[in-house]
Amino acid sequence: MNVTDASTLRQPVVDEVQGRLVSDPYRWLEDDTAAECAQWLATQDQMLAKHSSAWRTRPAFRALLGELMDCGGAAAPVVRGRRRFLLRRRAGQELPVLVTVTGGEGGKVEDVVLDPMGLDPSGRTALLAWRASWSGRLVAFQVAAGGAEAPVLRVLDVADGRVVDGPLALGRQTAVAWLPDDTGFYYVTGSVAEPRRVRLHRIGDDPAHDPVVFETAMRHLSVSLGPEGRWLLVSAAPGAQTGNVLRLADLEADVTGGRGLGTPDLVTIHDGTSDGSSALVKTGPRGLLYAITNAGAPRGRVCLLDPAQPRSAAWTTVVEPGPDVLLSACTALSDAGSGEMRLLVSTVSNGVPSLALHEVTGRLLTDIPTPGTGPGTISGLTTPPGDADRVWFRYTDFLTPPAVYRFELPQERCMPETSHLPQTTPVRPRPPAPRQEPPVVRRRTYLSEDGTPVGLHLITPPGPVHGPRSALLTAYGGFGASVAPAYSPTVTAWVRAGGIYAVAGVRGGGEHGTTWHAAGSGPNKPNAFADFAAAAFHLIDEGLTTPAQLAVKGSSHSGLMVAVAITRNPELYAAAVCSDTLTDMVRYPLFGQGAWWTNEFGTPDDAGLLGTLLSYSPYHNVRPGTPYPAVLLTSTRIDPRVGAAHVRKFTAALQHATTSGKPVLLRTEDGVGHGSSAPSRYADLHSDALAFCAEHTGLTLPGGRKNRGRGEP
Repeated sequence: MNVTDASTLRQPVVDEVQGRLVSDPYRWLEDDTAAECAQWLATQDQMLAKHSSAWRTRPAFRALLGELMDCGGAAAPVVRGRRRFLLRRRAGQELPVLVTVTGGEGGKVEDVVLDPMGLDPSGRTALLAWRASWSGRLVAFQVAAGGAEAPVLRVLDVADGRVVDGPLALGRQTAVAWLPDDTGFYYVTGSVAEPRRVRLHRIGDDPAHDPVVFETAMRHLSVSLGPEGRWLLVSAAPGAQTGNVLRLADLEADVTGGRGLGTPDLVTIHDGTSDGSSALVKTGPRGLLYAITNAGAPRGRVCLLDPAQPRSAAWTTVVEPGPDVLLSACTALSDAGSGEMRLLVSTVSNGVPSLALHEVTGRLLTDIPTPGTGPGTISGLTTPPGDADRVWFRYTDFLTPPAVYRFELPQERCMPETSHLPQTTPVRPRPPAPRQEPPVVRRRTYLSEDGTPVGLHLITPPGPVHGPRSALLTAYGGFGASVAPAYSPTVTAWVRAGGIYAVAGVRGGGEHGTTWHAAGSGPNKPNAFADFAAAAFHLIDEGLTTPAQLAVKGSSHSGLMVAVAITRNPELYAAAVCSDTLTDMVRYPLFGQGAWWTNEFGTPDDAGLLGTLLSYSPYHNVRPGTPYPAVLLTSTRIDPRVGAAHVRKFTAALQHATTSGKPVLLRTEDGVGHGSSAPSRYADLHSDALAFCAEHTGLTLPGGRKNRGRGEP
């Protein structure tokens, strides 16, 4: 018995799939409720406790993460009526609180609208979404307990805090599109096993009788309605980044024509299901209709719509970024002085964000200086309804915690938001910290196995990069999403300890638009894993690290990158942390929301794609007798999105197969779901992850005193 052997039972389960025999010896670990599974998990807990007690750096990492996360923060405000709504987490708070701020530009009056800890002092009930009515009088909010993916929606009266409507049971989190008079809203119902439906709910009515406005078998469905209450938009898509079908209804014409709000005449104005293109239509000041789309433009373009001819063939392109620039957002403004409308366009190039002001015809007026000077992220652009001349947004980068900024059209500049209470308020006074030189962010480009250039961000300790030293590598590489240049306490803690943190922009992500995503999805998914392996080789070949000092870390799709990496090239890595991810690519559609992801990975029901899935499926590529690196797998006890069975089965397979003598451990947490969690739980999890990586890469003490590179004193 080796150090990771939990005496796990292997059963002779073999399926015939598309003429192939596929072994599944740990099928029994799929049953979350079985006594055998619970007993196995208890054994895993004992093994973890035995090993984690020897992780020498964990207390220091836990203290550092607690400090880095104890600064609080706020989201960009959303203006509704006379109120500004925002989510704020003050230092020491476990969960963000929804508040309103009133009092004009110098306003400092803050009122709590909803505190999730007031609903559940255990901190296991999360506020998943909220939407204020256009007057600001009501808020529809969605909460879920214990990590559930199906929230409950209620409506709150902001003035007195009373719940005035609900509960509405939802299959999953929904968009809420308020009617302009606060009498009701459109919303979406349905789950993985049900059709998705847009319904109209009137405040006080029984939701069981809410009329169905639109129904589809497509997995993704959303609805929106502007403040004027005229243009109803319904977007449906078979999957993430698969192209959508966009439908538009003129509610004013429908009501005049006697149809009513519950039976709108929805007309298809964009269909991207054949070419994978997506479109989003927004309303602006004075009846403006404009679209953000990647149809015919993989990096995006901004178009104007004529309400008389709203179909996409008649759209007029007004802004299209250059070949190395990706469109990320656009919002319309109104110049109070001239009455002219303007477009504030947000773009990104190689991770560096930009803002530019355009006439509504598309003519560039001026570039707007942004808060940062290098790789960073501008997100969450919000504009007051109507004739607004300001935009709020959040800015962050690898070194800077998120902060709210405001763009003022009259001055044509951005400034830190100071019209509400300070964003950070320490719970307890602390002695001044000694000044530390900040880490250094560098961008590099390396070549993948097929010669494709791939971007890589390196976050290193201050000063010249001396190596080799302990390094952590990550990437996302799926669903057209990216690991954006954003502040992370985990990154900061690792680099402060003397390590290198590397983020690879591999194919399958959204770093370079839809073509980059397509190059790493479906039958091309192996390209993403090849890019990730090439990043590891690059770090080693450049002398920044060695296989004995390199760890990989990821969760969700990023966790799949890690799981494939250690089964594809186990010799490259000293350690791996793999969280909340898919590992059985043959049975993944049967767990959680996996059936919704066949557009990203392909389906095992397709004989042609089954071979691709099996070529990288981590669970099926574990080879007995292989010296695998040290592996820490983490998962919730029940993961309603991915399915915790993936991590359990992969853990058992690795423990049976490895001959390296290094541990393969499972960390399981109860009462939480997939993704983010309260700061204390985040700090507990990631201090375990960092300490595990430090233990197996030679990073022995935060501060890096025993992790000096060659040539350092």
